[in-house]
Amino acid sequence: MPEPDRLPEEGAGRRVARNAIARTIGEVVAKGASVAFFVVMARKLGASSFGDFMFALSLTSIVVLASGFGTEDLLAREVARDRSRVHDYLSNVVAVKGPTSFALVLASAGVLALLDYPQQVVVVVVLVGCGVAFENLGKAWASVFQAFERMEFVAVALILQRTLTAVAGSALLLAGAGLVVAAAVFLLGAVAGCLAGLFTLRRFVVRPERRVDRRRFWPLIKAGIPIGLITVLFQLLLKVDQTLLGFLAEGKDNRQVGFYAAAMRLVEATMFIPWSFSAAMLPWLAKQEEGRGGQVARGWELGLKVMAVILVPIGLGFALLAEPLIDLLYGRGFDASVVPLRFLGITTVLIGFNNLAATLMVARDRPGDFNRLLALVAVLNISVNIALIPSYGATGAAFAAVLSSAVLAVLSLWRVTQFTGPVSLLRVFAGPVVAGAAMVAAIVGPGLPLVPAAVLGGLAYLGALGGVERLLHPADFERAMATLRRRSRPVGV
Repeated sequence: MPEPDRLPEEGAGRRVARNAIARTIGEVVAKGASVAFFVVMARKLGASSFGDFMFALSLTSIVVLASGFGTEDLLAREVARDRSRVHDYLSNVVAVKGPTSFALVLASAGVLALLDYPQQVVVVVVLVGCGVAFENLGKAWASVFQAFERMEFVAVALILQRTLTAVAGSALLLAGAGLVVAAAVFLLGAVAGCLAGLFTLRRFVVRPERRVDRRRFWPLIKAGIPIGLITVLFQLLLKVDQTLLGFLAEGKDNRQVGFYAAAMRLVEATMFIPWSFSAAMLPWLAKQEEGRGGQVARGWELGLKVMAVILVPIGLGFALLAEPLIDLLYGRGFDASVVPLRFLGITTVLIGFNNLAATLMVARDRPGDFNRLLALVAVLNISVNIALIPSYGATGAAFAAVLSSAVLAVLSLWRVTQFTGPVSLLRVFAGPVVAGAAMVAAIVGPGLPLVPAAVLGGLAYLGALGGVERLLHPADFERAMATLRRRSRPVGV
């Protein structure tokens, strides 16, 4: 029997890195376009209408999750293990997800109409929700790209969708268009992205055969439920704050949703980093043999270190530079977003750890372990939100987010380590913690404006990180330098 891929070896490590980088490049462009679109929307429409849009997006994102219920990750895991399964799994996953997604969107709009929400809000929920449904359908193609380790095509579809939405939407908003037009543009962008994903799948990766079998629907759903619960509960933690702000606000005024969403959109713009890396890791993790202290444990330790090294400076940047960032992007009308961004910046790091833990448990057929942790934390999150939102609005919701993310990170690190074996916390966290302290000193001490402060803080972080890693973990330092040299080498050299 051939040995499984070993992550430290060049072949497997380079595949993971290539896929993570490809997905990251696509997400950088896509997230940049999305942030531009949302910034224009917030500035042109104001906090209340922007809050209406974000309420529709958060509500339908949660509702539509029930359509596939874990079948995307199930598809990615099983096709990664045996690529011939793509025809059976993809056809039936799409047959389950498609009709259910749109039915759930229409049902949620109907409930809001019965609750006497303004007609414009209901229309926006339908338009944005249908866009979310098309995005949800496109995740099936993305799962196949993930299983075949061709995630550059996920990037292509994302870039097309988000750029089209940002360019067309921003132009129309600047020309005087309103909220409903912005929602319609969001829908059209999602349709374009879904079709682009299908085209590239059939043209460059595999031409899936149509093998729809209704007898397969329930077994697929049943197998996907434990995985789907992770996705649902994860999204609940990310989206329920905005949704509860909308429901608990006096007079159904979504200004607090707008303040929270302005901060959260900046944080969400960086979430592609842990998602891209974790998605690239899943095929490798799914193919490894079980056992404590083996390759899975080594991959887990390295994954945590990568997450900490990359995400700590991002989280600190949000927390330390929240005021000038909000002022630059949204203007003084969003001053109430500053404190929420300080809290939510911390969640950037925690979400990375939690996402990697969830990916590992799914890949190792242990989603139920993570679900139990998520369910506990979801109850905590909702309880804290209900207690704090009436008095503290967006700030209370942001505090609930960071508290629940921290609790989940501690619990997930403990649970994963129970079956992978111990990891060296010094190896994972020493460099990022010391480098983070240097970054804080560089930003807070001189009190420079936004751009010089960010540059100085980044340089301080990199310098301290390199020094600590070279002193304490020279093997990791040399491996990182070798990777950078290989990436920067001209083609053909």
